[in-house]
Amino acid sequence: MLKRIITITIATTLLSCNSNAPDTNTASETKPDSAKTETTSAPANGLADFEFHTLVVNIPSPFEIITLLPKANIPFNKGIINSTDNESKYVTSTKKGLNYGSYIVDLVYLSSNEQFSQVKTYFKTSRNMAQSLGCADSFDKIAGNRLEKNIDKKDTINKVIDQIYVEMDGYLRTNDRLLSATQILVGSWVESQYITVSLIKDETKNNDNAILFQNISEQGNTIDKLVELLKEFEKERDFLPVINELKELAKIYKDVKADGNIDKAVLSKISDKLNAIRGKIVN
Repeated sequence: MLKRIITITIATTLLSCNSNAPDTNTASETKPDSAKTETTSAPANGLADFEFHTLVVNIPSPFEIITLLPKANIPFNKGIINSTDNESKYVTSTKKGLNYGSYIVDLVYLSSNEQFSQVKTYFKTSRNMAQSLGCADSFDKIAGNRLEKNIDKKDTINKVIDQIYVEMDGYLRTNDRLLSATQILVGSWVESQYITVSLIKDETKNNDNAILFQNISEQGNTIDKLVELLKEFEKERDFLPVINELKELAKIYKDVKADGNIDKAVLSKISDKLNAIRGKIVN
């Protein structure tokens, strides 16, 4: 259930985002020009919208593998997540979208490991990022206060889930803020893979963690689909460095064996490339 808190958060943000709804009441919106330019330059075509929707429907949630880490007896490591001190550095819409995705995965990682004091801090940062993306109203109305005050009450969480799930697919079918939605997706996927690979790359495969190795080995198909979608955004100058790195990661995944086994050498290459991609996102 804690995993699904963050699904709600991203869904709420995506539902409320539109290219004409900036929040002008916060200091984080004092530099709207660059963000507006990037946001409205998303490709307004049915193919990109179809590819995005198909990708979201057919790939595992980036939060799924994060919730498996404590179950696989992988020790919690706070130093691996994106510091909330970095929030003020993200001033373009590209950085905001990518790092909103990053922070919500960090929230899942914290909540899955029962780090509830830190959950509150990262929840606040995620809300701030949503506000800077022009998505605060729906965040607050549906998720914000109710989740913040009832973070450990399953009944309340279930009610919010019911409200969000009905509307989420409707938003994902639109092309209104497809660029921002894609950046959030990329940020969350990269963060989930970065955390997982970093924590297991030096581990010996055993019965407890085998599912993590299996999950990582299966990401080749996901990265191929992601790269295909990102072709629609290669004119986005701030986004392009991340896109190019993801293309390189897709090439590395070609070395993963057909039977799903992933050896240490390939895992090390994947880890190094994820570090590079993640660095371009959070730094």
